[in-house]
Amino acid sequence: MASDRRRWLLRAAAATLLLLTGLAVPASPASAVEPDAKFTFDLSSTTVSLGTLKKKISLRMTNLTDEAPNVISFSVGGFGPEWYFPDVRGLMATVEWAGGTGECDGDWGAWGCHIYLGEYPHFVPAPGGTVEIPLLITVSTNTKEPFEGEFGVSAGMSWTENNPAEISKRFTFNVVDSPEADLSVIAWDVDQSVPIHAGPIGPDPHGPLNPGEAGGLQYLVANHGRKAVSGLKVTIRLPKGVTFIYQDESCVIDSDGRTAVCTYDRLALVPPEEENHNEQRYSAVELTMVIEVPADTKAPVTLKDGLVQVEGLTERADARSAAKRTRLPANAVAVPAADVDVSDNQDGFAVVVAAFPKDDGGGGGGLPVTGPRAGLITGAGLAMLAVGGILLLLARRRTRLPHA
Repeated sequence: MASDRRRWLLRAAAATLLLLTGLAVPASPASAVEPDAKFTFDLSSTTVSLGTLKKKISLRMTNLTDEAPNVISFSVGGFGPEWYFPDVRGLMATVEWAGGTGECDGDWGAWGCHIYLGEYPHFVPAPGGTVEIPLLITVSTNTKEPFEGEFGVSAGMSWTENNPAEISKRFTFNVVDSPEADLSVIAWDVDQSVPIHAGPIGPDPHGPLNPGEAGGLQYLVANHGRKAVSGLKVTIRLPKGVTFIYQDESCVIDSDGRTAVCTYDRLALVPPEEENHNEQRYSAVELTMVIEVPADTKAPVTLKDGLVQVEGLTERADARSAAKRTRLPANAVAVPAADVDVSDNQDGFAVVVAAFPKDDGGGGGGLPVTGPRAGLITGAGLAMLAVGGILLLLARRRTRLPHA
């Protein structure tokens, strides 16, 4: 194992050097997928409102094969001269590792990480599944005007020691002068079971999700912008065959049981700098829905094309006071709120169904649960989270990068 890691680190270092020199990062569109590609990756929104100093984004890595990789890697670098202040030392902004599971090395200018399946299975994508890796955009306090710059990201997956698959891309980062709300949503793949009669909010997951069992769909909505929203509208579409189990009073579920439209008109999300948990003012919220997989599902299988889409609501009246209310007044009309960048207002997810263990022919079973899905909500239905914990990466070991 030690020799395998050394070889992988050498490959990661080589990829990072190529990325920094601009040789390993083609200027192809981020959405392009090769016919024989083994995986894809992309970033959530890389647009920040001027005046916002930090924004967490996701590196989304999707496994296109029918086998989980042994290791994944990712690195960031290749910041061009446009990122540097003309008269002040340093960069106008950086794209950093946000911390969490994995072994990482580097600094704010160039860094790389790798994660092993044997150590952190819930951070390696299942066949057809997607993992969300947190990155942190930090804007300098000296940045007083909008700017645009490119940077490079390289990602890799390895199923065998001698044949790693690697992809490199360049992304455009924007700081825009837009004093509006900026919502984002992260929806995690569902791969753990909960009791099928748990009600709206199930207890902690207790094993792999098998046919005929219930799972908890968990997603997180955050406001990174400079204006509050006074409510949320959430539209959820489940993969074919999967259905919602219960009827939430805030949600309307379609006749097929696969589509839910939820309106949370009591829920306000304020800008991060206005967050105050003592006053029940939050900038992020996590929600959970309980879903069911048909008993006749042929497993193992990954059911794809799930989607969560969010939209901020506001009032035609005073938007500043709207964030302080617990409910919209009777004479108010909730309308879609302006958003700095709507590209990260939706996120796909999959339902990963495991085959029953051969030794008992059924039951939940499984290893202890770790990772972001270990903390399914057990309270009243909404667990308010600080932006600092937006991705909820629970790990037994944390390695931090040095920052200049």
